[in-house]
Amino acid sequence: METLTLLPVLAASFAETFSMVENTLSVVLGLGMVIFFHELGHFAVAKWCNVHVERFSIGIGPILWSRQKGETEYALSALPLGGYVKMLGQDDMDPNQMTSSEIAENPRSYSSKTVLQRMAIISAGVIMNVATGFLFFVFGYWSGIQEPAPVIGAVRSGFPAWEAGIRPGDRVLEVNDDRIRSFIDLQEAILLSSGDIRLRLLRADGTDANVSVTPMKSSPGRSIGVSPTVTTQLVRNISNPELIAEADMPLKRASGSFLPGDRIVAIRPGSLTAPIPVTLLPQLRAVLGRYADQELVYVVERSGKDAPKTEAPQTVEITVPPQNVRSLGFWMAMGPIRAIQKDSVAAKAGLKVGDTIRSVDGKTPGEDIDPLFLPVYFARKAGQAVSLMVDRTSSNGPSTESLTVVPEDLPGWTENPDHRTAPLTIPAIGIGYQVQTRISRVLPGSEAEKAGVFAPSTKITRIELIHPDPGKGKPDAFGDAETPVELDLSTMTSKDIGTEKEINWAWAFDQLQRAPGRKVLVHYQNGEETGSRTLETKETDPDWFLWIRGFNPGVWNDEREIQKAGSVTEALALGLRRTKKSAVSIYRSLRQIVRGDVAMESFSGPLGIAKIGYMVADRGLVDLLMFLGFLSINLAILNFLPIPILDGGHMVFLLWEGVTRRKPNPQVINWAHAIGMIFLLSLFAFVMWIDVFVSSL
Repeated sequence: METLTLLPVLAASFAETFSMVENTLSVVLGLGMVIFFHELGHFAVAKWCNVHVERFSIGIGPILWSRQKGETEYALSALPLGGYVKMLGQDDMDPNQMTSSEIAENPRSYSSKTVLQRMAIISAGVIMNVATGFLFFVFGYWSGIQEPAPVIGAVRSGFPAWEAGIRPGDRVLEVNDDRIRSFIDLQEAILLSSGDIRLRLLRADGTDANVSVTPMKSSPGRSIGVSPTVTTQLVRNISNPELIAEADMPLKRASGSFLPGDRIVAIRPGSLTAPIPVTLLPQLRAVLGRYADQELVYVVERSGKDAPKTEAPQTVEITVPPQNVRSLGFWMAMGPIRAIQKDSVAAKAGLKVGDTIRSVDGKTPGEDIDPLFLPVYFARKAGQAVSLMVDRTSSNGPSTESLTVVPEDLPGWTENPDHRTAPLTIPAIGIGYQVQTRISRVLPGSEAEKAGVFAPSTKITRIELIHPDPGKGKPDAFGDAETPVELDLSTMTSKDIGTEKEINWAWAFDQLQRAPGRKVLVHYQNGEETGSRTLETKETDPDWFLWIRGFNPGVWNDEREIQKAGSVTEALALGLRRTKKSAVSIYRSLRQIVRGDVAMESFSGPLGIAKIGYMVADRGLVDLLMFLGFLSINLAILNFLPIPILDGGHMVFLLWEGVTRRKPNPQVINWAHAIGMIFLLSLFAFVMWIDVFVSSL
């Protein structure tokens, strides 16, 4: 009986191992095929020109296996970083062969051929890579490929897209009049752009919009601050369903459990009789934010492996309770407005970047109302006039301005500050503002007041989230590791913003809400005095409710759309379009690299390429072929750069010979090859360093 109980485990382990081996072999064979076709181009044209080919090798370095067939030795070499075709009169390791008059006398040597014949031999590898890349793309579109839909899933607060009024759920149709078919097209168009870009959007309500955006320099390159959307379906291959819900969150107290493969199709708040349909995560977030204080009934279609075996998906309802916001027992000081959306309520009312809100309907932020609560306050005041007093500094000096705004019906905290310097937004009026890391008020009777070390003007420099029971199977948003999660609140130079900014307390507050079961070690500074104090933080705000219910962010399925040609002609057209687009994007990438607009994290060496290939292979053969197609075009273009040793370098020498009617100076060739070799070895070492120490893949 013990053997029988182990069989499912062994079968699962075998299936996982087999899949791993299969993916690895697919990547190795695929990369080998790309190299093979490149070298085959050189080989075939050399033979056609009656050149003696001494060796055809896949890989470089020491030979592992070889076989002589006719006059050519066919070999597999140790380093799978390329390949080579060694011809009589052409050897990169011995450049003198190209200028040797003795070898040139042999009618079958490479150097004895005409300039045009040698150009044909050198360019054949590149041409073959372009052709095979094109065929890979054609096959992919003929079979049908799944690509992330060009639908905005999230907009980073304060980034150009947010300021331009781009919203989650918007579908991008065009960028600079070029049609956008997938989110990958959108990312490439932004990353490789220069200057402003024009986007044509289809709003979630069915209306069209044209938006002009100026991308900002970010990591790994130009960005407008958008990310792809995901569906409301849970992925099917979650190994441990317990990880769907995070510890101590409302989902753990739901009336039932969510299972892998479940699709949330609607939400019914307690105050409504009819459910609200949802298909994408932005829609779900909006409902959660709007009805944060209510019990929610999730209408779920269940068709995963654990569902009953029926023809149609089973519909189940799961009730999830609300949860109050966790309080640390103090409010922080209000900071200035950092960003304002174009044509927003705030912009029309006259608010400006740099203003600091000092009063909202007579309440002082930090004294009478928590600055973090303002997004919810304005949402509750939708359609009503709200009076503001703001401090403003202009060329005429400081002043206080009185303004009135009428908020829109948009819930707060649906645009969470997802990085340390991100402004907290008030969607109802369209501003993003700073909340300082300096205490403005300690709440009477709170744990923080009883600690006796916190007071107005105390600066919080760091907090640590300490798991109450590390390693005991209660993972929250940060896992269950024994090492505390540190949230550094000191001033930093932001990679995303590019300038030195104070950390926004709203970011730390958002992180706190995602781990309500953890103790908080607060590091503080009072003047010259520094210290730390642990807070249990069991207190909550009775009038404020969480805008999330506790789903692990990694459980959602991507929103993908099938791109499939309806005919051979359409497949050829799409393949040609993808080939041209890939080539243009690679050339633009090179231009961005020269300008310094691309961060090193975007580079990949052999290990990085293999990792990407493995992840792509895990999605299926068609995705792998599309990846190999792009890699083929990449190899073709990089190989034709005017770098000695590469095909492009050889072409430069041939052009020189064709124009001047004489061969290049042997010393020039030797020096050029030496420099080219040093450059390539340095580049190889650089990308390997990135793969090992920098890349997060």
